Amino acid sequence: MTQAIVSAVVKKLADLVIDEFRLQIGLGRKVNEVKLQLSQMQCFLKDADSKKKRGDERIKGWVHDVRNVAYETEDAIDTFLVEANPRKLGFIPNGLARRTLSEKLSRIQAKLRIISEGRTTFGIKDLSENGGHSESLFQTQPSFKRRVLPDVDNSEVIGFEAEKREIINLLMLHGRSDQSRRVISIVGPGGLGKTTLAQKVYTSSTVRNHFDSCLWITVSQNFNLLDVLKKIRMKLANSTELKGESQEDQIVFLLGEVNALLKNKNYLIVLDDVWSEKVFTQLETGLVNVGNGIRVLMTSRFFNVANCADSSGVYPLRFLSEGESLRLLLKKALLSSDPSPKCPDELSDLARKLVKRCDGLPLALIVLGGLLSSKPPMPREWSRVLQMLDWHVLGDGECMRILATSYDDLLYLHKSCFRYLACFPEDYEIQAEPLMNMWIAEGLIDVRNGMQLEGCAEDYLEELVQRCLVQVVERSPDGAIKSIRVHDLLREVALSEAKENDFLYIWKEEHVEQDVSMTRRVAFHKGIDASNDNDDPGASTKISNIKMPKLRTFLYLDQCNDIIGSRFLLLRVLELRNTKSFKDLPTDLKKMIHLRYLGLEGTQVFVIPSWIGHLQNLQTFDISHTVIQELPESFWKITSLRHVHYSSISSYVDQFYCPLVGPPSTANLVNLRSLGSFQVPISWKKSFPYLIGVRKLNLHCKDRNDGMLMHDLISKLKNLLSVRFDNFYPPRKMIDFSTSPSYENIHTMCLSGNATVGIAELPANLTKLTLFSFVLNGDPMPKLEKLRSLKCLDLNFITIMADTIVCTYGGFPRLQSLKLNHVQKIMEWKVDYGALPVLNYLLIKSCNDLRALPDLQCVTTLQELKIDPELQSKIKNKSGEEWQKVKHIPTII
Repeated sequence: MTQAIVSAVVKKLADLVIDEFRLQIGLGRKVNEVKLQLSQMQCFLKDADSKKKRGDERIKGWVHDVRNVAYETEDAIDTFLVEANPRKLGFIPNGLARRTLSEKLSRIQAKLRIISEGRTTFGIKDLSENGGHSESLFQTQPSFKRRVLPDVDNSEVIGFEAEKREIINLLMLHGRSDQSRRVISIVGPGGLGKTTLAQKVYTSSTVRNHFDSCLWITVSQNFNLLDVLKKIRMKLANSTELKGESQEDQIVFLLGEVNALLKNKNYLIVLDDVWSEKVFTQLETGLVNVGNGIRVLMTSRFFNVANCADSSGVYPLRFLSEGESLRLLLKKALLSSDPSPKCPDELSDLARKLVKRCDGLPLALIVLGGLLSSKPPMPREWSRVLQMLDWHVLGDGECMRILATSYDDLLYLHKSCFRYLACFPEDYEIQAEPLMNMWIAEGLIDVRNGMQLEGCAEDYLEELVQRCLVQVVERSPDGAIKSIRVHDLLREVALSEAKENDFLYIWKEEHVEQDVSMTRRVAFHKGIDASNDNDDPGASTKISNIKMPKLRTFLYLDQCNDIIGSRFLLLRVLELRNTKSFKDLPTDLKKMIHLRYLGLEGTQVFVIPSWIGHLQNLQTFDISHTVIQELPESFWKITSLRHVHYSSISSYVDQFYCPLVGPPSTANLVNLRSLGSFQVPISWKKSFPYLIGVRKLNLHCKDRNDGMLMHDLISKLKNLLSVRFDNFYPPRKMIDFSTSPSYENIHTMCLSGNATVGIAELPANLTKLTLFSFVLNGDPMPKLEKLRSLKCLDLNFITIMADTIVCTYGGFPRLQSLKLNHVQKIMEWKVDYGALPVLNYLLIKSCNDLRALPDLQCVTTLQELKIDPELQSKIKNKSGEEWQKVKHIPTII
């Protein structure tokens, strides 16, 4: 951690030396001297970290001092840049700002001299003198090229097949005739695989075909009855309506709603990660009187919680055997798709010793395997990992020691990125793109080999995935990570390291439990009332009174109108997503010239003031799902912008409503990488803005002539990867993207409009295509099935002017997901032998003119079919006229 801080500060000092116009000659020399002193410290930190991990408290103190002086240096620089900023309110002469910085640097130099003397006393060595070039204490040389395969499923259940069948049998005991409520609880310690096993049961075709519907609710440690009831009702009825002014009234209303929605239906409800007896006690009112044979599958670490719900349904989960453990470890370590990988003879003894350390705990085996996968499969490397396990004392038990070891083996910047994950609540599904943009805003991403910042951030995240420190929840068709989740125990590692390094403070209560004046990141995981100090009106612990002048990141808030102010002048990341009480940008915000990430998604902000242009370092600006209707001209003059996201709340009601106009043609947005969703400005008809670096573009066409404009624009954007055009009218009523080599890079495309069109050519390398609201002239399949890279195809609210559509032999060679949603006019769908050879998922919804299901007998890869009740009736009770076409499909919903 300290290495990352010192490295970032050294870089900042170097940048300040280059920025000569702000410095006098003497001050420039002093800045350079501090930079050199801190650079020298970096060489000793590797040895210090090694000794610190072995429990030397004196070394811990020395590293702590280095970290604090690095923080102090960073604060001095950032404060100077604020005070020297010509646009700031008030006036501090540049001369005074320079003198203040000079005095601070003199004090810092004195501290660095004392710290340097201390390293001699403690015997800390310069590891670089011995040729050590690795950035991580334990990391092997980077010459080993890792064998990267497609995702090895981290959720696989090795050794739990019998348990899966037993739990399914318990859930379905007595069949539909059993009208009593039944709760089955999978119980065991953290990391044993309870959630993974529950997921396998939940997604099994037997369960899916037995129950009318299934829903999954993650409860977690900080249980809130109102939130859980909202989630259940949202999944049952897709409704957010609440009645009652008080929380108690809303809970009573939702309990009644849930009870009514479950009545007379055969439901399975999964309650994952339950920590308290009160969870089921409080939920019982909504579940107990349904009387329809409802089943509840619960996971918990605690037997008392399971007994409280249903003492006859407690299912203790066992640990893995030695043989099962070895299989799991080798699958991860060797990146093998073989269910029973063979261990090289020279590694056999070491593998068994490593397995023994994991005590049959799947999470420990998976993470340790992820660590080994980053090493060459050689005895020397695996032996070093075994030795590393003896040097850690974090937490209780072998599992936490293994998790900590894997964390310590990361490069120092990767460590900072992993710790950053502790900002998010337990069991939270973290969206990858905002996360990576926060990393970039914080300076945690180091650009190398001429790569883009975003590309490096993606590599960092993939590294964490490869090592099994995070779990991928969803990937896009092109393979990019869309969302992740962190296991509870791994999050504990991140929290522990964040706390030890003063990296993060999680605000859990209304009153502060410790001194937060030095806090650099704060995250709020529950509603806080900024204006009410509850029991002690005279106390000084109201949030609005708390001083956090060093703050760099401010995440998640529920009540914050009085919180953001001049106390946060050094802020880089401000995330206020879904903060309904936040309506106006405070004027003090314009003083935060270091701000790089401003997230206002889902807030009630409706006006962006012209002073937004003061934020000349802003990189990410997210106003999705807001009612903002205009951006000032000054905003588009911020040349540092990289990602600008917008979507109107109204756009969910009216597909073609998009009032916010994009950048003027005079804009020079050289750093912009993603833009959406904006209306095409009239000025673009004369000239385009400078958007040469854009990779993701989402535009709303204002009139029919914009279709040709879009074709012209794409031909100029050589780096474009993803495109969405709404209200799109293609030239000559023909979708034709064959005129520019720029199209070859595009992998994702979404087109919507209400025109009658044909399909000529689409970008050849598309992996995902969505067509919305068009009338298509004739069968589109002959053109679409020739897209050799296409993995996902969505046809939504499409009218096809043909009675029959046909998928032919060899067509759609890589298509995995196909959705036909409200596709009209087609009466017959033919699927020839050899078509759709890898299709996994098929949705047929509201295709009212389709008389019969397609013959899918030859599509042997199909795992899940979702169809309307009208088509479902044709295969009813496995004896309908259409049953032979689909009987091989495991899950039909």
